[in-house]
Amino acid sequence: MDHRTVARLEPLGSRALDAEAGAAFGRQPQVRALDAHGHPVPGARITFRIGGTGGVGSTGGIRFATTPATTPATTLATATSGPHGTATAPALQAGDRPGRYTVVATAPGVRGPAAVFTATVRPAAEPTADRLELWDPETANLPELLRAETGSRFPGLPSLRATDRARPASGVRITATLLPADGADGTVDGTVGPYFEGAHGEAVRTLTLPPAGADGRVTLPTLFTDQCPGTYTLRLTTPSGTVLDFPLTVTPPGSGPRTS
Repeated sequence: MDHRTVARLEPLGSRALDAEAGAAFGRQPQVRALDAHGHPVPGARITFRIGGTGGVGSTGGIRFATTPATTPATTLATATSGPHGTATAPALQAGDRPGRYTVVATAPGVRGPAAVFTATVRPAAEPTADRLELWDPETANLPELLRAETGSRFPGLPSLRATDRARPASGVRITATLLPADGADGTVDGTVGPYFEGAHGEAVRTLTLPPAGADGRVTLPTLFTDQCPGTYTLRLTTPSGTVLDFPLTVTPPGSGPRTS
């Protein structure tokens, strides 16, 4: 057999690759082309093919970063082996669909088992925050903002800023929960006290807020009061368990400035 004919492909490094959804893989599949005597074959054309069981789509699976994002995830790329017979696939980019995919390396003349790499796309980590703080120029008026009469609304809740390791926590989803004054254990009455309005105008006392903006800022929706005066707590919680509590005071009619 001609010593320049590729008889087999030897995977180099681990065959297991992984990345979070939407991220680049940290390592590229690499093989060594060998002839029948185990000698490296330079100048060989190696084909890398992507396939998978996690579903195939334009951006849902994985693709070679050198190809347009609109190219289907099952695609081909070629590389030429170098002086030591090594060939490296182009960089891999994970799409938005978690799953398990394969990258198969082949070359003309190879009759043995193909060199197969497993590429796993993990779900992207959910954004989180380790600090919540007031972010409002009117913090001096905070007692007024957190006080309202029954049958009205709070005049304007302060804005918040979510940060993670002192950087804006863009995309973090914060849960707002209304608790009675004695609900420090997180028990929600669910029937009385301040409330947000749901999609159909119903009273909602636990609400997941829209994602924080690029600056980590979160704007609270309007908070209404029912006919039950008292002291309540607005608790804001991040996915990692960071908590910020606001005291809310609801007074009988005529005991303060009207906000309705």
